[in-house]
Order: sequence, then C-alpha cells, then structure tokens
Amino acid sequence: MYWGEDGQDGPARIPTVIVSHSVPENVLHGHVYTFVSGIEAAYQTAKKLAGDKDVYITGGDVAQQFLKRGLIDEVSIHLVPVLFGSGTRLFEPLDEHLSLEPIVTIQTAEAIHLRFRVVK
Repeated sequence: MYWGEDGQDGPARIPTVIVSHSVPENVLHGHVYTFVSGIEAAYQTAKKLAGDKDVYITGGDVAQQFLKRGLIDEVSIHLVPVLFGSGTRLFEPLDEHLSLEPIVTIQTAEAIHLRFRVVK
C-alpha cells in the first residue's frame, strides 16, 4: 500500500476502511486497512472500528453515496485556491437538495476551512 502498514496517519495507526471490488495483493502484514465491497459494509465496519470516536469519509464518490443514504452528520470542506480540470465532484450528482447549517469557518492564507451540519 502507498502509505505502508501504518496508513496515512503514520504512527497513530488509525483504522482505515476501503471500499473496493478487490483486495490488493501487496497489502502488508499488520496493516490498518479493512477492505469492504460496499457502502453498507463500510458504514457498519467504520462504526465498529471507531467505537465512540468520529468517522471521517474521504473521496467524492464514496462521500456522495453516504450523503444520499443520509449517513453523514457533518461536512468539512477545505477550500484551496486551485481549480482542477478533472476528478469526481463531491456534490454532483445528488438526487435532492441537502440543507447545511454552518458550524465554523476558518480562513488562512493557504485555505478556507468550512464545517457544516447536515440538516435532517
């Protein structure tokens, strides 16, 4: 795996659930990764691994699937002053309007950090 057996957070060894159609052959022994085949399995596995801690979701397609199922309580956006010409758009296509309630905004020279509560 790209980050090694400790995952992207290094020594913190935060469990990481990956939605995938297959498990890579080069996964290291003692890794922090759990591979699942769908959103429902990802949700249940992440909740179990997190215990009483928060679960963070990254990746446009996976986040969209969680949003569509009403499984997200908050949305954090780190807006960096760079526009890319490709990639998965985080909020498109959604089937309906989702109302967001602003919680916090932090502006720095490098980015604007936004956090919203999903109104249910």
